[in-house]
Amino acid sequence: MNPVLIHDPNDPRLEPYRSVRDRDARGVDGRPGLFVGESPLVIEAMLRSPVETLSVLASERQRERAVALVHASAPWRAGRADPMILLAADEVLDSVVGFAIHRGFLAVGRRPPERTVREVVPASGDALILVVEDINNIDNIGQLFRNAAAFGCACVVLSPSCHDPLYRKSLRVSCGHALRVPCARSDAWAADLAWLRDEAGCAVVGATGHGACTLVEAARALEGRTPRRIAVVVGAEFAGLSDTALAACTHRARIPMAEGVDSLNVGVAAGVFLARLAERPVAG
Repeated sequence: MNPVLIHDPNDPRLEPYRSVRDRDARGVDGRPGLFVGESPLVIEAMLRSPVETLSVLASERQRERAVALVHASAPWRAGRADPMILLAADEVLDSVVGFAIHRGFLAVGRRPPERTVREVVPASGDALILVVEDINNIDNIGQLFRNAAAFGCACVVLSPSCHDPLYRKSLRVSCGHALRVPCARSDAWAADLAWLRDEAGCAVVGATGHGACTLVEAARALEGRTPRRIAVVVGAEFAGLSDTALAACTHRARIPMAEGVDSLNVGVAAGVFLARLAERPVAG
């Protein structure tokens, strides 16, 4: 675990980090098979997750911290090689990456294999699942994964057009939880929603301002459900859930709001739904 100090911005070991923003704008095609993590918190999550972290790039002033991050993650990486630790002066980093890296840390990881909805949803037992429809805002995607982790979701299911949760900024907003919560992107939205309801045995609760019941009423209706398998479906703030998603719901629930307020940010709304539905009825 010997850090390598790089002086030349053209060093080929820096290639995955070159022109980060331009390549990010091209989505998964900008860096095929790879993704970039930013900030020590995200890099720690990368190093402790099942994904392979290929290298860590840090300012030379962060040498000790970079080595400590990699060293501390060793128990989670049993049988896998240490990532390279690359160090460079701030001006070299900025010229390669294309912007000032205030936190002084980046890392490159290998994208995990894509999984299907049927692979990530537990086959039996209790499960709380977050289902996300057509969310393209990078901050909201990150916040949704952070909520999913906070309330113990078994997995996150994304509609085909949702933004990439491993996009650098989304991953940062998620505090690295986009690497920890199992995730699948649907390629047959209507069929996968129907499968969750009819075959996976989930109560499908749609978050909608036009819900026939309140969230509290929906939660009460589900209290005696055994096993407790619930899929919460959230959509874009203004568009709401599609007709396809609404048709798949067993419950359409709303959060009562003060007069003059008709909606919440999807990350906030999802947090409210998940917090309430993660609660267990108190016996007696």
